[in-house]
Amino acid sequence: MRPGLSIAEQQELAARVRQGDAVAFERLFRAYYTPLVHFAVHIVGTLPEAEEVVQRVFVNLWRNRAAWAPHISVAAYLYGAVRNEAVKYSQRRPPAVPLEEAAEMACDRPHPDQQLVGSDLAELIERLIQELPEQRRLIFTLSRDHGLTYAEIAQSLGISIKTVETQMGRALRQLRERLQAWLNVAP
Repeated sequence: MRPGLSIAEQQELAARVRQGDAVAFERLFRAYYTPLVHFAVHIVGTLPEAEEVVQRVFVNLWRNRAAWAPHISVAAYLYGAVRNEAVKYSQRRPPAVPLEEAAEMACDRPHPDQQLVGSDLAELIERLIQELPEQRRLIFTLSRDHGLTYAEIAQSLGISIKTVETQMGRALRQLRERLQAWLNVAP
């Protein structure tokens, strides 16, 4: 879900924010806060932590507004900043479950086919998306859920457009294969 701001509107608001325009800053905040929180949840895991991450990004943006100059789009800049802040945030907190316990829990889980019987398709797809490798999941989420272009995703994540294309292709193939396997087993 992409906020309804064109690239021109984004650049205009960025210029006004650089000049200290609080109204322009509030407009950017309102346009991007919810989708950025939704994105951050995929990295940090909980809504309160995601909200904290996004709020930190906006506070830092306001503090450093005079030097702020997003290159492609405000959206790409914000998603990249949230990703970086969320990764830093995740690295600072201790793991919720020790690795040994996590490995034991994984062994105790029922076979995926048994877990999926009775789940609706939306839950299945969300689960499969969460199982994608981290970078692939972030690329997929930025494209499908947040509507960023491949160029904006590349800028946000600091990777090439070709990497975005490759990872999207792999994500779609992996999801298609997993869905097909489930459909072949489902009653």
